[in-house]
Amino acid sequence: MNDITFTTCTLEDMDRLRSLCVDTFSDTFAKDNSTQDMDAYLERSFSQERMRSELSNPESTFIMACVDGVPAGYMKLNTGRAQTETMGDDTMEIERLYILNRFKRHGLGTALIQQAENAAMAQGAPTIWLGVWEHNEPAKRFYTRMGFITTGQHVFMLGDDRQIDHIMRKGIQRA
Repeated sequence: MNDITFTTCTLEDMDRLRSLCVDTFSDTFAKDNSTQDMDAYLERSFSQERMRSELSNPESTFIMACVDGVPAGYMKLNTGRAQTETMGDDTMEIERLYILNRFKRHGLGTALIQQAENAAMAQGAPTIWLGVWEHNEPAKRFYTRMGFITTGQHVFMLGDDRQIDHIMRKGIQRA
């Protein structure tokens, strides 16, 4: 990989971001879930209306990673009431972090985690957290290598399928 850039998304990026959201989620989970549950989740989570609302929320930030100008991955950060669980005003959630399969294992995930840590430090959040599907072993190993520890779990609905996510947290080191 050559040139990696990170962009904080705005409403102007919505169509490109929506496409990336659908593609990365499908890349990651389609093989392990029913078509019906996947379709329901993708339609609900990445509709134009929902994406417009999330992009307009001042407590949520989407960061898109591009490699040589090509969208390769993204993450969604939440603070305050935008967090999917009540964790407090001094935490930041990584609600989504997804990379297209062809760009995985090239350091992009690590670079996105660093972007999240920088954002948390800039906002004074000493802790970042995320939920990761209990059956997503590669992601759990990655987050553990990044210094996250499992502290609990919550339910994640994929269509009609009730799944369990491990909640993982990481303290942010101040410079």
